[in-house]
Amino acid sequence: MKLIRKITISGSIFITLLNTVSCNEKKSTDNKTPSYKGKPKIEFYETTHDLGTLTEGETAEYIFEYKNTGTAPLIIKNITTDCGCTTPEYTKKETLPGEKNKIKIIFDSEGFRNNIYKTITIKTNADTNNIKLILTAYIKNDNNLNY
Repeated sequence: MKLIRKITISGSIFITLLNTVSCNEKKSTDNKTPSYKGKPKIEFYETTHDLGTLTEGETAEYIFEYKNTGTAPLIIKNITTDCGCTTPEYTKKETLPGEKNKIKIIFDSEGFRNNIYKTITIKTNADTNNIKLILTAYIKNDNNLNY
């Protein structure tokens, strides 16, 4: 009886170990992710844009396009604006070397009049860490309408 119990326990342990070993998948040594050496570099096609003449309360959008001309993936870490009237929309995914991408800026002219100058600051992992984009416009309202 003791022999049968030992054989049963030994068999159970063996099956458990075999099951554990067979469930561990081998990790592939063929890594498909390319390794990059060097640094990312961001180049905007333009850094200043005039939205033209807007009526107070009107919303305007502009898309700033850029390219990663470096040799490593570019990551936009953060985008800040000088007020809540300017909202950035951008992808959090990295831009690979040679790829193009864009940042959409939405400006709400509510409460503004005359000439405006808005600064958007881009923080990246590139050497030129802080890049400034500028939006300008002329905002007309009931007090400064020109007919």
